[in-house]
Amino acid sequence: MPRNAATQVTEENNQTMEQQVPFEVTIKEHNPERGVLATADVMVAGVMTIRNVKIKEDDYGITVTMPRTKMPHTDEYKDSVYFADKNMKQLFDQTVENAYQQSMLAPVLDQEEMEEDMDPEEEAGLSMEM
Repeated sequence: MPRNAATQVTEENNQTMEQQVPFEVTIKEHNPERGVLATADVMVAGVMTIRNVKIKEDDYGITVTMPRTKMPHTDEYKDSVYFADKNMKQLFDQTVENAYQQSMLAPVLDQEEMEEDMDPEEEAGLSMEM
């Protein structure tokens, strides 16, 4: 089989896998520790959950980091969960980042809805009390 054909089959398999593996993200905490914007739990295809995924901001923007384990003999940290496929990791990161962005917008949207639901008299009363 020519190399291009093998690459094409691999790309098709990756696209099929991306469509079949849904990620369900739950943002757990905002600002749980210094340097971390939020933590998340991510359910993968309804069969497993990855807990304590961290969302950080660094020089490159928002970064998603997997939970890490300290290795006993080297005192080095390694990811507890990792993806064999780079495209799946990118899809995972993008899904977690989008969920984080939505969680940040939710309080703003809720506040706007509350303000729209107020009667003009209530708004006038609030502004006069300030």
